[in-house]
Amino acid sequence: MQLLVAPSENFILSERTTFSADEAAAQTELSVENAGNFSANDYIVLGEIGSETAEVRQVASTDVTSITISVATSFAHNKDSNIQKLIYNQRKFYRCSTETGTYSHLASEGSPIDIQVDRPEGTEFEDSTGTSASWYKATYYNETSGIETAIADAVATKAGDAEHYTSVYKIKSESGFRDNDYIGSDLVDRYRTEAEAQAEGAVASIYSLPFSSSPKLFQHIVTLLAAGLLLSKEYGMESDVEVSKTGQRKIERAEELLGKIQNSTIVLIGEDGTELSKRTDVMASGSNTYDADVADKGEIFNLESENFNLTDPDEPLSSSIRNSNNSEGFK
Repeated sequence: MQLLVAPSENFILSERTTFSADEAAAQTELSVENAGNFSANDYIVLGEIGSETAEVRQVASTDVTSITISVATSFAHNKDSNIQKLIYNQRKFYRCSTETGTYSHLASEGSPIDIQVDRPEGTEFEDSTGTSASWYKATYYNETSGIETAIADAVATKAGDAEHYTSVYKIKSESGFRDNDYIGSDLVDRYRTEAEAQAEGAVASIYSLPFSSSPKLFQHIVTLLAAGLLLSKEYGMESDVEVSKTGQRKIERAEELLGKIQNSTIVLIGEDGTELSKRTDVMASGSNTYDADVADKGEIFNLESENFNLTDPDEPLSSSIRNSNNSEGFK
């Protein structure tokens, strides 16, 4: 079983008006400021997408300052709350065994399903026959007109971002771009990949990778790092200085947490509440270049700086504590 979450993007919203009066629940005739741009059979969102009381209804008829819907409202709505036309009211889900192969519609699993406007993260769909190796795409679909967005335009992904520590939605939210349609999933995914590589590289000498379960702290670190990279690299230079500073602060916080993991100030905990498995082998790096500024104290490795300490090849005893009154020593 695989759980999918398809975010709702702002391009599916068009004409907008507001309630002109408070409306109780169980209403079919809604008082609005201007219904001129709405027609019968249109789908509309009542309230803000992502709020608990947001709901989708279909227009039955309109007057100048009222909209009649085919099914009564489930929640009360306040005066001045948003009403927006929804170009598509459903999501269709498709599955493939490879990322670039031919995708099949999951009709047997219940697709298409209504867009869940009350969920800020998007529409949830369960594929009972999918596996962790399955790839998915989700399109938008208008149940009445039969119009659907192109499968080729949909981003291929694993269920629930199974191969990633964090989601595109979380990164966009952390960076403040959640409702920005100009920030595409492919762009965010590039910075997510970079952040994951950097974070894993920082802990690879300590913990066994891949993790047996994804630690929440590591998820947060990758989210911070990806959001910081997105802000600093993509928008910091062409926007104001504060954007760049905001991105850099997120990067610095992520690197601070990684540093604490490296020096064992913080340990990574799995879903069962125990520390994740650590490496039992030793990873070390060194240099065969002599550095006169680094005194040789007789250690093979300097773990703090990861420099390999060598004595001066021209004067092998000059900087070594081995230069002592030892009659058995080398001359």
